[in-house]
Amino acid sequence: MKPLFALLTAALVAAPASAQNSDKEELVRLRATTQALIDALVAQGLLTRDKAEAILRQAQATAAAPAAAATVQPEPPKVLRIPYVPESMRQQMRDEIKTEVLAQAKTERWGQPDALPDWIGRIRVSGDIRARAQAEFFDDHNLPAEIYRAQTASPAWAPDLSNTSTDRQRMTLRGRLEVDAKLSDQVLAGVRIATGNTANGATSTSQTLGNNFNRYTLGLDRAYIRWQPPLFMNGLSADVGRMANPFYNTDLAWPEDLAFDGVAAKLSHAFTPQRSAFITAGLFPLEELNLATRDKWLLGAQVGGELALARGVQFKIGLAGYQFRHIEGRREAAPPPSGPRNGATNYFASQYASSLRLKGNTLININDPTSTAAPTWGLASRFKPMDLTLGLQLTELLPVPLNITADFIKNTGFNLQDIQARAGIPLPDLRDKTKAAQLRVQAGAPKLARRGDWQAFAALRLVERDAWVDGFTDTTWHLGGTNYKGWSLGGNYGLDHNFWLGARWTSTRNLDDGVRFLAVPGDPTSLSGNLSSAPLRIDVFQLDLNVRF
Repeated sequence: MKPLFALLTAALVAAPASAQNSDKEELVRLRATTQALIDALVAQGLLTRDKAEAILRQAQATAAAPAAAATVQPEPPKVLRIPYVPESMRQQMRDEIKTEVLAQAKTERWGQPDALPDWIGRIRVSGDIRARAQAEFFDDHNLPAEIYRAQTASPAWAPDLSNTSTDRQRMTLRGRLEVDAKLSDQVLAGVRIATGNTANGATSTSQTLGNNFNRYTLGLDRAYIRWQPPLFMNGLSADVGRMANPFYNTDLAWPEDLAFDGVAAKLSHAFTPQRSAFITAGLFPLEELNLATRDKWLLGAQVGGELALARGVQFKIGLAGYQFRHIEGRREAAPPPSGPRNGATNYFASQYASSLRLKGNTLININDPTSTAAPTWGLASRFKPMDLTLGLQLTELLPVPLNITADFIKNTGFNLQDIQARAGIPLPDLRDKTKAAQLRVQAGAPKLARRGDWQAFAALRLVERDAWVDGFTDTTWHLGGTNYKGWSLGGNYGLDHNFWLGARWTSTRNLDDGVRFLAVPGDPTSLSGNLSSAPLRIDVFQLDLNVRF
């Protein structure tokens, strides 16, 4: 508004002086141009008629003030010199003023009586809903669940299994709503709520339906602050709070629905449009213990980069190292405290809680040696996995886009001598089973956004029992956990804008570590294996209906 008012005032002030020079016609044209500009703004709805008339009145009052002062205190006439302004420069001035006025009108939303406050434009609301039908099929040759649940001695595997033989059909629902607020060019805050039963693990936000039409709960899925200071060529960012996964990986390591608590920082730099590198590091609390100084933490760091190998061929690599601190089990040396010490003394701080564990990891009983109580389970291995993730995107080389990912994990924390020391017993038959790998190929649209978009994918996977913490695994493969191999096939098809149908079949079976022993010493007919090798085959079919907004 200021450029328009200044131009109008200049034209009105110049009116008395125009009688003293030869450029009267040019000044008349200037006033006419200004008036025409105001009329155009009114006609286009960028300026109301009332506001336009107010501008004219204010400009006339401003122009009249110096004229009145000149009448009261006349000065001797002076020679007025007006430099010549070429027509091209005059036109340039008109264009610049018009551009500035239109930009200000758009920013301030002139002529829009229902215009929203400026802060509304800095808030983004998004979300998604997924309705799923899921069928779970258990093989007839699976070992009965009660055999797993009868385990009391170390080592043990999957002592919480409750179903290995009864097929299930169920419906699940996932709903997520996110609000992101851009506070400035450097600071962003985000909050997301989601469905999901918080008592049954953190790796899925799906809610099983069937509660006699009762309502379901929502949980705080994300709440974080992101700061991007003007450092390192604007390549530094830091997240604090409950955030999305900050690392580059596949669902072999971290499931899609998992959120991280803590702080993470990422430094990225593009050397050229075709080459870039990044470093990510984070510190995440897993469990804070009231009476122990050895709280449970996750430390993670990753280095990686992206490289354009050719037109339409993009390669990405990430090498991550993680350390799960103080999550390994440690056998108690004395009986549980009693009397006044009960509840005031640290005890069972190293247990692997049943609410977190799924199945697959090697467990040890951490009850004291004299205990006859039900076992309390802890993790046998320490977990310090290394994760190498490779990705190759082919967007123009083939008739359809192709995305290939490969993921390799090795847990470097497994040490048999350390496990035996913490378990308090010899475990001569325990083997190092600490590797995992996955290969996944996807063809079709990278993102389903329009009617007719499609995706088809296939994946192969092998996960040994102590490659990863089984409580932080995807719950579609083997219904969660480790110690299996299998494959998955599926696809998605866009039915409308941001609305699509998906189907997937996943088949897995337990790994056999080859360890055999005599269940009854001296009886060769009692040859058996440990429960890590027991047959457990599971097929899972999922049919999804998805919407994103």
